[in-house]
Amino acid sequence: MAAEKMDYRYENGRRFHGFHEGAYYMPNDEIEVSRLGMLSSYPPCPCLSVDLSKDTQHGIWLVTLDNALFRAPVGGNKPISVLDVGTGSGIWALECASRFPDSHVLGIDLSPVKPNYPVPANCIFSVHDAEAEWEFGDAGPFDLIHARKLVLGMHDWRAYFRRCYDHLKPGGWMEVHEVAYPMHSVDPSVPSDTPFLRWSHLVHEGLAKGGIDGGAARDFTGMLEEAGFEEVVEEIVPWAIGPWPQDEKAKRIGVMSETNLRDGLQGMTMGVLTKHLGWTSEEVDRFVEEIKKDMDDPTKQYELDM
Repeated sequence: MAAEKMDYRYENGRRFHGFHEGAYYMPNDEIEVSRLGMLSSYPPCPCLSVDLSKDTQHGIWLVTLDNALFRAPVGGNKPISVLDVGTGSGIWALECASRFPDSHVLGIDLSPVKPNYPVPANCIFSVHDAEAEWEFGDAGPFDLIHARKLVLGMHDWRAYFRRCYDHLKPGGWMEVHEVAYPMHSVDPSVPSDTPFLRWSHLVHEGLAKGGIDGGAARDFTGMLEEAGFEEVVEEIVPWAIGPWPQDEKAKRIGVMSETNLRDGLQGMTMGVLTKHLGWTSEEVDRFVEEIKKDMDDPTKQYELDM
């Protein structure tokens, strides 16, 4: 692997990717890898999954999807060739390769993936920018292209969707799981300037100044159809923040997503607000503590649209 792809940069006490520096706002240090869902020992049995009690982002998605890795009807749910874009900790790609041992899974990310356990022979990782030209050698075209939570680094969704379309086999599927900024409270009487709601609007504003549409997910259906995709299905799944829902599954997602969001708040906020809105790192740190206190208020009933 080229040396520049292994480089890191450090900012405000966090580690970030050095390859195509600044393309993505989230850090890639152990704190963030743990939040996404990197386990100390990967389950050896394909029938096993991650420990959902860990409140990782991967765990929340598994609860959301009823322990499935994707919704797309690919080859009887046994894909042959799979691309995982923005693979992060690599946990989705690793679990896909483990569950479907006849598949070939490629995970790409701006940061090198370094699992501390054996990687299945049918899973490989590569450092690559999803917004650059795709050259994967013998890998591809693909039966399934999967991606989730790319919003903090995707500047041109239309170009990305066209690239996905061009790298799918005939009849192949693309599945994208994304959040839409800004967030909201299910209670319309909650003021719009609470710390949490103010935070989500500030991130949305800062991303826009950096050339990113934080609410792009709301327009995905039209973009996908423009790119040539057919049978486009949109499913909006609310993730509560906290244990306030009455429904048991929604409550579980709420508890997990609150913990996961709290763990990622500083990383999600620091770069966007300091680079584009003129905040100091000290101001961001104080604001993050205000947001966490606000999230603890059970009367607020905040929610993310996924």
